[in-house]
This record gives sequence, C-alpha cells and structure tokens, in this order.
Amino acid sequence: MNRQTTSTAGGGDRGRIGATIRAAPGYVAAVLVVAAATLIAWFAFGSSDLADVVMVVLLGVAVVSMRFGYGPSLLAALLSALAFEYFFLPPYFSLAIANVHHVVTFGVMLTIAFVISHLAQSVRDQAERARRADLVAQTELQRNALLSSVSHDLRTPLAVITGSTSALLSPHAPVDERARRALLESAFREARRLDRLVRNLLDMARLEAGELRIKKELQPVEEVVGAALNCLEERLRGRDVEVDIPDDLPLVAFDSVLVEQVVINLVENAAKYTPADSPIELSASSSDGEVVVEIADRGPGVPEQDKERIFEKFYRVRAGEGGGVGLGLAICRAIVGAHGGRIWVSERAGGGSSFRFTLPLGGRPAQDGRSATTA
Repeated sequence: MNRQTTSTAGGGDRGRIGATIRAAPGYVAAVLVVAAATLIAWFAFGSSDLADVVMVVLLGVAVVSMRFGYGPSLLAALLSALAFEYFFLPPYFSLAIANVHHVVTFGVMLTIAFVISHLAQSVRDQAERARRADLVAQTELQRNALLSSVSHDLRTPLAVITGSTSALLSPHAPVDERARRALLESAFREARRLDRLVRNLLDMARLEAGELRIKKELQPVEEVVGAALNCLEERLRGRDVEVDIPDDLPLVAFDSVLVEQVVINLVENAAKYTPADSPIELSASSSDGEVVVEIADRGPGVPEQDKERIFEKFYRVRAGEGGGVGLGLAICRAIVGAHGGRIWVSERAGGGSSFRFTLPLGGRPAQDGRSATTA
C-alpha cells in the first residue's frame, strides 16, 4: 500500500513538472516582451511623458495576456510595474519611491496590468468553453446522424429477413417450391447485405483504433481482382464487367484481404449507383513506380464539390440512395493510405466516374504493421 501511494505521488510530481516545462516558453516570452516594451518606451519617451510610457508598457502586458496563459500574463504584469517604477519614476534605477503621487501611479499601473491579465484569461476561458460546446454539439450531431442512418439501413434488411423467414415458418407457408426458393433467396440476399453493413462498421472501428494490421506479400493484382469479382458474382449477375489487366503487370506487395475489400467496395458502389444495363470497366497499369487500379462506370458521376467529401465517413452524395451508411469509400481511403497509396475519383469522357487507387511498387513483403488511422 505504501509503495502504491509513493508511486501515485511521484506521478503527480512528474505531472506538475511536465506542466511547468510546457509553460516555460510563456514565461520566457513574458520577460522578453516586457523588456522590449520597456526599451521602446525608454528610447521613445524617456521619463518625460509617463502617460505614453504607461500605454506602451501596458501594451506589452496585453500582448502576453492574449497570447499566453494566466501565469505568464501575471508575471508580465508584475515585471511591467517593477520596470516602470525602476526606470521611469525617481529616484531612477531604484525601487524606492520618493513621491507619494508616484506610489499612486505605481499602484494604478499594477492594478491595470493585473486587470488586463484577468480579462484576457476570462476571454480565453470563454473561447475554450465555446469551442468545447461546439465540439460537443458537432459530436452529438454526427452521433444522431450515424444512429439514424445505421438504424434505417440495418432495419431494412432485418425486416426482409424476418418477413421471409416468418412466411416460411407460418402455417400458411407457400407450398410451391419456386415461391419458397424466392423467399429464401430474398432472405439470403438481405443477410449478405446486412453482413456487409456490419463488416464496414467493424472495419472502420478497427481502422480508427489502429488495430488493423497490414500483412504485405508480393502478389499479382489480377488475383485479388478475380477474388473480389467472385465474391460479387451474385451482385453483378447480368452486368457487363470488362477487365483489362496486362500480363506483364509487375508484382506488388500488399495485403490481399484488405485490397480485395477496396476492390469490392468500389465495384459494389459502381453497381449500386449506376443503371443495371451499363458496363463496369476494371483495369490496372503501372507507371512512375506504382500500380494504378481503375474502376470506371457509366453512371451519373460525382459532382465536383463532392469529389473529396465522398471519402469522408458517413457522407453520401445522394442520401438514402443505394443503401449503406457511407463508410465504404472512407474504408477504401484508409486501407489505401495505410499501403502508402492514393485514391481519387474523376469524370469520364462520355459520362460516368472513374475511381482510381495506387499501390507503390518496391514495397517490402511480409511486413506487419498497424494501419494508419483515418482522417
């Protein structure tokens, strides 16, 4: 018990020492500002015009009070009063005060300096409270938006799954095999959708916590593209998907599971937001020490003002369209960034969007490391 108490006290002492070290630049600045204000007042006015001297010296106190904390501003106030008395009140270069009127001047000067320090600290406190209140309000707004979006997007597939399975289990369940299969396919399709939504939420939580590890291995890009398209086979049924990956594309060091997720999210977005009869084009090329993977579509495109924002969490260009909670592209950016690559979207000639991401060549294989957190 005694050892624990000693350790806690030591921790408190270290915390106070650390706080003092962090505040040291403010105290040094207070001394320098007071010295500069005193020199300016001395060479500009000397001791002949005390009113102007007081204004210059108090200006130095105001500068310190606005820029630094409460401690440095109080130090500046005290040093300014002492400098005023030492340099500008007779007997000069002495802290003795010969005239009672000068005592009043010194007292007023010191009082005003302290008042400025207190007022500046009050302004800082109010600004900090306003900043925190704004942060809390923004956090609450984002939380409500997330809960609303997530609850809606999770409730929809759950309602379909519940309805389909309850219909199959009810005494009046359809006897026709085709009708039963249709209900099962509907439940399975929505279960897959629900799985993707939950997986995106969990992946984003892991990315933000820095708990997602990157395991790089040298491998061909076409393999991860093929795996992603196989995973989306049912989703892309009836869709014309064109793949163009050259045979001589160099091997790249990347985490196949994570990059596959990037390709899945991008292709799924293309399928979700474009007409069912429009093609999706997937290609890869290498240049300038990196491999560029492109997923292009012939959909409505992305407005210019949204080309950066679509990679933010929970942001959707057209809210409610296509389902989802707006995490897919944010996850893509986090994964690509963790690999040292880039991701962006641009317009296509003839209409549509082109999503591209890069993977640097020459990466070290078998590399384990925590992923970068999202911005």
